[in-house]
Amino acid sequence: MEIVISVILLLGATVIANIIHPLLPQIPLAFYQIGAGFLVSWLPQFNKFHLAPEVFLLVIIAPLMFNEGQNTSHVSLQRHFKSIISLAVVLTVATVLVIGFFLHSIWPIIALPLAFCLAAIITPTDSVAVSSITANFEISQSIREKIENESLFNDAAGIVVLDLALTAFMTGKFSLIRGIANFIVVFGGGIVCGIILGSLCGALQLFFQQHSPNSAATISSINLLTPFLVYLSAEELNFSGILAVVSAGIIQGVYKKRLRLTSTSNQVVLSSMWEILSQLLNGFTFVLLGISLPRNMIELANSDSLNPGTLLFLALIIYILMTLLRFIWVQFGKPLKRNNLKNSAVIALCGIHGTITLAMAFSLPITFRNQPFPLRTNLIFLAETIIILSLIVPTFLLPLFLPHKKNSFNEQQFNGLLAQMIDYAIQELKEQKKIDPLTLSQVISILHTQRGPNDHNTIKKVSKLFQRCLGLEIKVIRYYAHKQLIQQNFAEYYNAKQLLRLHKVILTPKMRLKLDWKIFSNVYVNQNIWRTAHLIKKNPTEYRNQAKLMEKWGYQAVLKYLKQDKISDPKCLKILRRYYEIRHQRINKTPEKNTNEQEVLISAFQYEYSYLQMIAKEQICSAELIHALSEKISTDQFVYITSDD
Repeated sequence: MEIVISVILLLGATVIANIIHPLLPQIPLAFYQIGAGFLVSWLPQFNKFHLAPEVFLLVIIAPLMFNEGQNTSHVSLQRHFKSIISLAVVLTVATVLVIGFFLHSIWPIIALPLAFCLAAIITPTDSVAVSSITANFEISQSIREKIENESLFNDAAGIVVLDLALTAFMTGKFSLIRGIANFIVVFGGGIVCGIILGSLCGALQLFFQQHSPNSAATISSINLLTPFLVYLSAEELNFSGILAVVSAGIIQGVYKKRLRLTSTSNQVVLSSMWEILSQLLNGFTFVLLGISLPRNMIELANSDSLNPGTLLFLALIIYILMTLLRFIWVQFGKPLKRNNLKNSAVIALCGIHGTITLAMAFSLPITFRNQPFPLRTNLIFLAETIIILSLIVPTFLLPLFLPHKKNSFNEQQFNGLLAQMIDYAIQELKEQKKIDPLTLSQVISILHTQRGPNDHNTIKKVSKLFQRCLGLEIKVIRYYAHKQLIQQNFAEYYNAKQLLRLHKVILTPKMRLKLDWKIFSNVYVNQNIWRTAHLIKKNPTEYRNQAKLMEKWGYQAVLKYLKQDKISDPKCLKILRRYYEIRHQRINKTPEKNTNEQEVLISAFQYEYSYLQMIAKEQICSAELIHALSEKISTDQFVYITSDD
């Protein structure tokens, strides 16, 4: 039970870090997760917290590598094949040799195989961490593809080398020829095993897609189990389970295109599932980093090995040496000879380490011949320090080489993708046979009003104006409640619903945080509102009659406000008037008609979000454009989906 509570706390810390990150997005998410882990580390549950190494490899590394593989373009792999082999395999082996011999020479207490183990652990790069660090900078697509593809394969190469080094240390025997032969067998066997099993799993998903009308649950289950099945099978055959998982992921990425042709909705389910899982696993690992750092420092301070300060200096030397080696390799290596000094520096700095490095460090055996594994705490501490250095240094140095991002889309691109998104939602609704034709026609008419000249700045202005208008409504209703024209408890309940509705249209994290506090203090802790809600459920007629009056007063006050000269933007006025007119009409309809229409509208907006998810996965437009359209959908939901029951 204790391990279950610990895992829940770790996941909770991950989620909290993800919530806080948007408040100050300039700081990479990984730092929030490490900080959350540091705070959690002082809880008694984590005094002696350990996860078995095999659990890390199977439960964390395998699914992460599979997801990276299935999101990798095989066209991009072919285009950058030579540079991928150079960076991901040859450079990995060269780095292990250089760092291993260097570490053994300046720290003789560490056996050479263990030095190679540490070098193998710190070679993998993390494309997720790179994306987080470079999110606000302009970086060429070619460089980005090289870094992402390198990350995929040097993870696998590093893990294979780590296995070989561990085997050499634990057996005390190592032959260069046998080592090379074993590397080829393990490496090649893992790839072949992954291709075969990945093809079988992909074909099975395709079969269910074509022969089962409701196959989303089945396909998702097969897809989710694939990395675990492939990893365990390859390891049982003494091949590289990680390389098998990567290969299976790439094959799955090829099958995704065929699956998309037959059902887009299933692909949306799969994409959402893996996005959530990968975010949790990545965050989980960085939280563990924050937990283990203080504990490792305490252990090191009480041990006879090098003190934390010396290890920190050693980690800095290793990081500088790795970065220089990476720069020299990129600048002068034949497959990469087209890079200028600036691009070489960028690629060198983007050798950022993260989840896989930490997971590999934690995968070191806990015991060796019934004794604690030699220098395990030291090796993990060095790996953790190098991870943090690789996150901090690019944060400060990359701005010297890369320009800050400008607005990556124009109004024409925004409206073009908006039109495609609306068309997709309408088409999906038309394919639903259960929707009443009249309701469908009304909803399609509403969706068409989403079109027209739009821009992101207008949406932000609308968000601010909604706050003013709803604030005005609340004041007016309080005035009439004070005059005893309506019941005070009904007025409080109605205004509370207005605050909750306002939350849907607030776009900035800081304003959302302020509103969350206002909602908490005025709504959730207000016992009178909860009692009123209970009374309304028993007798809704009286409240509905008074709600019509309150809506009418608010409607009239807002229309008067909108006629003022201070609001000069016609686009904003049009959106606001549309919202209040729709709401005013719906308050006089029967609840059943409103419910049917709103259910279909909710489905339509879900289809729009799904379309954006697909576009984001294909990376055919900027993340900023996707985010702007998501905010557009959020605002439209507020405008069109409203209920004052």
